[in-house]
Amino acid sequence: MGWLTIFKKNKDTRKVAEVPSVPDNVSPASAVNNKSQLNGASVHDEQGIFLIYNYLQQDFETRGYNDALTSPDEGYRNDNLKLIKYDLEILIHQVRTYHDSLMKDIEFHIHSRERAGLVDLVDELRIKQTDLVDHIDKVRTFEQALQTDTGLCERAILSYKRGFMKGMASITQTYLLTKKF
Repeated sequence: MGWLTIFKKNKDTRKVAEVPSVPDNVSPASAVNNKSQLNGASVHDEQGIFLIYNYLQQDFETRGYNDALTSPDEGYRNDNLKLIKYDLEILIHQVRTYHDSLMKDIEFHIHSRERAGLVDLVDELRIKQTDLVDHIDKVRTFEQALQTDTGLCERAILSYKRGFMKGMASITQTYLLTKKF
């Protein structure tokens, strides 16, 4: 009888380690998709244009401030401004490549699902395609703004310059304005 209780105890501990099952009224596919959807709308996947938005929302002011404390030189500042622009340009090229590839995939699926007669699915794909075209247009706008130093791209530059100037002012206040004559 002692052996049977040992086996029963091992069986009970294995049940604790198992993955919880999906409730009967919810299909397994919808349980998996629950993380990627919110009220039926897809949540962006941190790809495409959202990478550009994330880059532009960085704290460039703190970066400029710290750079000024490292080297309060105008040449150093100008080099870092160029690096910010080059990084954004690289990111824009990556996003354009991603969008081009995604557009090809969507077009392939539209044509193949159209031949299969999946009308509703084709309509959903066409909606995704129009959203993608809108994103591509916005990326082109970012690219033009980067070349002319306008728009949201200018925000990063101004923020960095402001931080750099604050850093230089901080150096002056710390070393010279606190000294007594």
